[in-house]
Amino acid sequence: MSKSDEPAYYVVPQESFVAERRVFKQGEEYPVYRISEGFCLVAENGEFNFTKKLFIKVLQEWNLEVVEDGY
Repeated sequence: MSKSDEPAYYVVPQESFVAERRVFKQGEEYPVYRISEGFCLVAENGEFNFTKKLFIKVLQEWNLEVVEDGY
């Protein structure tokens, strides 16, 4: 599974949280890359790989706002 060079988009957590020891800070932008089977979400100290179907649920459950451009 290789990541594309540019993020597909960014997500911004509405509150800080930790998931499987990976840290997400409120208001920070985290890149999301397309991979062959779905998406790779990069956290402060690691990354998650999700299928497309599961990633839609993660966005809702983790209360992540999608932004098109990180800058």
